[in-house]
Amino acid sequence: MKADLKYYKQIFNDIDRKEKTNLFLLVGPERFIMEEIARRITDSTVTDDLRSFNLTVTYGAEVDINTFMVTARSYPFMADRRVLVLKELQMLRGSWQKLIEYCNEPVPSSILILLYDESDIPGVRTRRHRDFGKLKSAMESNGKTIRCERLTDRDILRWIRQKANRMGLDMNMTTADAMLRSVGENLFELQNELEKLSLFFEKKHLTGDDIEKVIGTYKLNAISDLVENIRPGNDNQVLRILSRIMKTGAERPSVVVYHLIRHFLSLLKIKSGYQTGGFRFGELKRKADLFKTREIILWLENLRLAEMVMKSISFPEEVLLVGVFLHSMRQTSIENPVGLLSLP
Repeated sequence: MKADLKYYKQIFNDIDRKEKTNLFLLVGPERFIMEEIARRITDSTVTDDLRSFNLTVTYGAEVDINTFMVTARSYPFMADRRVLVLKELQMLRGSWQKLIEYCNEPVPSSILILLYDESDIPGVRTRRHRDFGKLKSAMESNGKTIRCERLTDRDILRWIRQKANRMGLDMNMTTADAMLRSVGENLFELQNELEKLSLFFEKKHLTGDDIEKVIGTYKLNAISDLVENIRPGNDNQVLRILSRIMKTGAERPSVVVYHLIRHFLSLLKIKSGYQTGGFRFGELKRKADLFKTREIILWLENLRLAEMVMKSISFPEEVLLVGVFLHSMRQTSIENPVGLLSLP
């Protein structure tokens, strides 16, 4: 499930109204927005001149939980409240009992913000801590839990244009879409590319050519060229493009897999009769009509298996990617990771 900008706008409005909440649990796969929420709460509470005294920011893998809890229970310095931010809560090892005890009896003069990142990390299996349920119950009783899901593609396009506008850049939907297809939906990476653009093109209407100058012509078009050419009967051209992507390092194999899963999911929705309308529906409908439904499903099954392998075990990613293409083009399923090495 994904979120829209209206959902987050309401959350930020509540923060700006300084709602009377001292405990926040931010949980979900959208780490960028979790960081933004934590920053907004902090900025509205702690003044710049007292940050060294009344702001504590640490991470789950390195925090001394005993010292952290002592700080949470101490009085702020020359202010009404202090803020404590614990990022990457999922990395906190051992018992969470002291953290749970504090959340059951929070100190009014401290604001505690916990960030629990559910995003997938390649090579790492993420599993909720056994005490997560107890912590969430304490938060629901005494604080606020905020789900931070990723934005829909349509809202990412709006987000890109809004961010660009705040940086003094004018960007139409076509240019924003080119940027999304090149960079992907990671908001940290999109923000980074927008900042580069703002340095190169201050107060200017941006075009695709402008983005190419900063991101690079081939990187900008690599995924779109691949997606545009994937269709029955065009295997040789697709393999040439894939080979060029891997040789030039234009995109990592995991990024290619991610974009292709999104693409084939969109085609499957259209095949199922779902009409999205909007900016790219006609283009996607044309591509969907070139495939049979079972062909799309097989592409998705093979891509998802490769994605799972990339995230869970050590395996040559280039081999996985080529295997997915060869099996899918020949309409054969991959039964297990070893099958990626046994090309049809």
